[in-house]
Amino acid sequence: MAQLRGGVFGCGMISEFHLRGWQRIPEVEIVALGNRTVSRAEARRDQFAPQAHLYENLEAMLEKERLDFVDILTVPWLHREHCLLARSAGVHVICQKPLCNSLEEARLLVREMAESPRLFAVHENHRYRPWFRKVLALYREGFFGAPLFLRLVQYDSHEPPERYKVEAKQGVLLEYGTHLVDMMVAILRGPQRVYATLQHLNPKMRGESHAFAIYEYAGAAVAIDIAWQAGGPPHGSFLLQGPDGVAYYEGTMARGASARFRVLRAGEVVIDETRSPYDDYVESFYLFEREWVDCVVAGRPVTQSGEENLIALVSTFAAYTAAQQGRVVEVASFL
Repeated sequence: MAQLRGGVFGCGMISEFHLRGWQRIPEVEIVALGNRTVSRAEARRDQFAPQAHLYENLEAMLEKERLDFVDILTVPWLHREHCLLARSAGVHVICQKPLCNSLEEARLLVREMAESPRLFAVHENHRYRPWFRKVLALYREGFFGAPLFLRLVQYDSHEPPERYKVEAKQGVLLEYGTHLVDMMVAILRGPQRVYATLQHLNPKMRGESHAFAIYEYAGAAVAIDIAWQAGGPPHGSFLLQGPDGVAYYEGTMARGASARFRVLRAGEVVIDETRSPYDDYVESFYLFEREWVDCVVAGRPVTQSGEENLIALVSTFAAYTAAQQGRVVEVASFL
């Protein structure tokens, strides 16, 4: 089977789950790993890619390796620099979310990457959670009818382990909230208006550690409620309410022990499953990567393109403006 030679640059916490997914795809061989602190790349090599060459900067990796793609897992303020280096090298590019830490830079990067004949994708995997894929499939079949209300909740019990997220000016809304906004976009596309509040509940966080946003659509409303707490029980949920059916997920949206997923129609239970949030988390990385490889091989557009990701980023930064100004804002004004 033909191989796609890949490099992964950025070997922090999240790289484990990217590399687990790449291991399962027979068309892919990870031949290079990079990280500013090379010892982290060494650890990932020992775990997942024993033949991979190691690099402390992306430019050297791209110059010395014959790559088909690079998976960029660095901090958001380096994404544009790294994506443009990869574009110049003529390889396919996957970039970890959030694409950039400003909307202006993200827009510019999407335009710049559109000039490349290679595929460019943003790694945003929450819409690839297996239970959510069931929701999307049913929604597209008309199972729920036109949605009336969507609620997405995720409360972690502490701040994130990555130091840069703790010190960043923008907190939980950009670094985690974009996941849930993207799930909203997967179902309803872009919203019309948003009102939001931001709070500093966790003293360890520089940016906001709690965000609550209400998005308005014609005939529907969406509530997104997220927090990195300073203690307290972790919990999460998803509710899609339509005139004909309901989907309800009870459990953390991230890694956790157990969750329950139910789908009802006309009061009758159609699906009732106990799920492992951890297993669904791991699987979503693979499902994203599997779809991306299929697109590369077939030469078709990717679902999680830069343009698609911009819908979620526009909606996220509109919520920041709504919170800062204390009023409802038109999301269209950010397009």
